[in-house]
Amino acid sequence: MITAGIDVGSVNTKLVVFDHISQGIFCEKVVPTGPRPRETARRVMAECRSEHKDLAGHVRGVVATGYARHVVDDVEGTITEIKAAALGIRNWHPEARTVVDIGGQDSKVLNLDESGKVRDFVMNDRCAAGTGQFLSVLARTLSVPLEDFGRLSLESRRPVPVSSLCVVMAESEILSLLAADTPVADVIAGLHEALARRIANMAARLRVQPEVVFTGGVAQNLGMKAALERALGVPVTIARKPLLAAALGAALASERE
Repeated sequence: MITAGIDVGSVNTKLVVFDHISQGIFCEKVVPTGPRPRETARRVMAECRSEHKDLAGHVRGVVATGYARHVVDDVEGTITEIKAAALGIRNWHPEARTVVDIGGQDSKVLNLDESGKVRDFVMNDRCAAGTGQFLSVLARTLSVPLEDFGRLSLESRRPVPVSSLCVVMAESEILSLLAADTPVADVIAGLHEALARRIANMAARLRVQPEVVFTGGVAQNLGMKAALERALGVPVTIARKPLLAAALGAALASERE
């Protein structure tokens, strides 16, 4: 039995076509969402069908998730990012009890029970503070590619505290630090520490229990993982495929429909 899940996020659109017999991913796609999420969703589905012509007639259903899930054509249903992330993480990490999900436009901390269901959660989607957008904007300020942030932050010997998570204020603070010849690696490490503190403050409203699994686009950043471990005081596991966890969860939700 084969089902598909599509996660239309603010930054990327992710597709997973999942084979429930082999428990393997038959097809996966990650592409920039761009300004027309409906067209992007159509394109990734068409690309997958073109590359795997033997899928014709075998995909039982498609479920959409993500901020633009309601614009996706020809789906049997939609689910929230909260439920999708929980289902995907549970499949790959059955011992997970806390999920930290940091995406481009929001961040979430989930508590899962022993069966993998969401017991409670907290979410920030009101501003860039605590999200991948915070790091993306400041990467441009620093003229450093975002993909280099993790490596550089781990090279820091003395992270510089960044007092504000407001992007505008943080940008001004960073420009002052650079003017004072502060090493870029120390500034980046300070940004990671500030973001991790924000997540830890969110998580304090819940009960953080191991195994803690880190997912979402920012989970590809090893410096952020290290900062989270310090802020939370527990080991953090990066999800097997952090960009695809919610899309996998949507595919698994289709099985349950």
